[in-house]
Amino acid sequence: MSQPQGDSELVETVTGAAVQARLRRDVEALAAGPRHRAIAGSLTSARKYCSNELAAAGWSASEQTFTTSPALRMSDAGRPGAPIAMRWVPALHGVNVIATTGGPPQPGDTYLLAHLDTVRKSPGGDDNASGVAVALEVARQLRGHAHRVVIVLTDLEELGLLGARHLLRSLARPDLMVCLDAVGYYDDTDRSQALPAGLGLVLPDVARAVRDRARRGDFLLVTHRDSSTTFAHRFQAAADQEGLATVPLRDPRWAGRGQRYTRWLNPVLMDLDRSDHAPFWRAQVPAVFLSGTAMLRNRSYHRATDTSQTLAYPPMAALAAGLTTSLRAG
Repeated sequence: MSQPQGDSELVETVTGAAVQARLRRDVEALAAGPRHRAIAGSLTSARKYCSNELAAAGWSASEQTFTTSPALRMSDAGRPGAPIAMRWVPALHGVNVIATTGGPPQPGDTYLLAHLDTVRKSPGGDDNASGVAVALEVARQLRGHAHRVVIVLTDLEELGLLGARHLLRSLARPDLMVCLDAVGYYDDTDRSQALPAGLGLVLPDVARAVRDRARRGDFLLVTHRDSSTTFAHRFQAAADQEGLATVPLRDPRWAGRGQRYTRWLNPVLMDLDRSDHAPFWRAQVPAVFLSGTAMLRNRSYHRATDTSQTLAYPPMAALAAGLTTSLRAG
């Protein structure tokens, strides 16, 4: 693994045992139980833990509160295998954690996002303590380096990306956002990676790349649009240096105005909208979505079995290192 350049504070490699231990500690602390609005104190405790870790890394964390409107929404109870459940949800209060190192967010910053909440039934080790833990580790590794990164841990993602939607409306417009969601589960057995029906017709290069790997779930999917291709390629090169396998996916759908409606024209690719990058795409903000494909690989997705013990920490460490290199270069 590569040694961090010019960083005398870290004596171990950025993908070494100490980093993996920190990632495991973060996931274990966050995934001790579900982090859900219906469980008193669960999200408050998780936010406090993350804010303390960010402060220890030299970042200033603040809480952005918001209130949602009553609406008919998909349930965030978490019932794998059940039909999609819709329910009337009253007005709710959410809290995003926003961390910076040099004052409030400014136009042109890069946002690194990971959602902190879970469904009601799951401790969310992969979904999404893994993404939060990687974001915290990137914060540690960026310490002492010039950058324009804002780290955001969003709330109410499981209820319809509500924290990300509010963030987009309320903060300065970024030049790029990078979304981390379900980045900790890997399976190197053949045929452990599922493919959505019809994917080969719409994205033959992606389907071929996965099949060439004997459909092993041992890679990170890098989803981007033309507007974020430069960063996606930069990250893939850095990830390759760290030994992390990636598969690129360029979203071919219409990226202009009206995406809220035109995305329904291609249902095969609607899974690409299942995290906090989607509102930024619809606002035409360049975004990259990094994921281990969640339910297409991880049978514990949204279940009580999505625990810290099921995750692979070496590739998570490689992801953090590759992201740090890419963000510093930007």
